[in-house]
Order: sequence, then structure tokens, then C-alpha cells
Amino acid sequence: MHDQACPHLLAAASCAVNLKECGIVVINAVMMVKQHAIVRAFERAAATTAGTACGPDQLGLKQGMAWYQLVQHAVLRCPGEGRYFLDRANWQRLRKRRQRVALGIAAILLGLLALLLFMRQG
Repeated sequence: MHDQACPHLLAAASCAVNLKECGIVVINAVMMVKQHAIVRAFERAAATTAGTACGPDQLGLKQGMAWYQLVQHAVLRCPGEGRYFLDRANWQRLRKRRQRVALGIAAILLGLLALLLFMRQG
């Protein structure tokens, strides 16, 4: 009886891990959408230099987690007085890095799928 219960426990544990991973993916996707909205607001305001920097209130933005991640990546720069501007070069670098990571993950998943199919045939 113990042997029959183990596969069910493993399946339940695997399902829980997958739900957690799905939650992380969803949170990351939401953050990226919010970051894109923040960047678009700075682009619309033409706040791309220290001289044209704006405060978040001027752009109707809130300083949440997405905001602080952009500051951490130096996509948003603060020349002082609570004003920020968009560093387009750093935004492009961040986007390229994310694309490379996504392509790497996709390549790994395709490799694992190919291995799984190969093992099933053999």
C-alpha cells in the first residue's frame, strides 16, 4: 500500500512546485508589463536627460517594485530633487539581456523535449 501512495505524493509535490514556479513567472510578467508602462511614460514626457527629468507624480506614476527595479538597473536615473529620467541605452541593454535569457531557457526546454522524445522511442 505504501508503494501505491508514493506516486500520488510525488505527483502532488510536483504539482505544488509547478504552481509556485507558475506564480513566479506570472509575477515576473506583471513586473515587466509595469516596467514597460513606466518607460513609455518617460518616453511620452521626453524625460530622457537630466535636464528633462520629471518626478513620478508629474507622470502619474507610483514608486513600486517595478520602479525600484528600473532604478536598480540604472534605467531610471535620478539627477536630484526626486526627479528621474530614462536612460535609453540601459533600457535597451536590460531588454537584450532579458531576450537572451528567454532564448536560453527556450533552447534548454527544446533540448529537454527532444531528449524526452528520443528516450521514448528507444
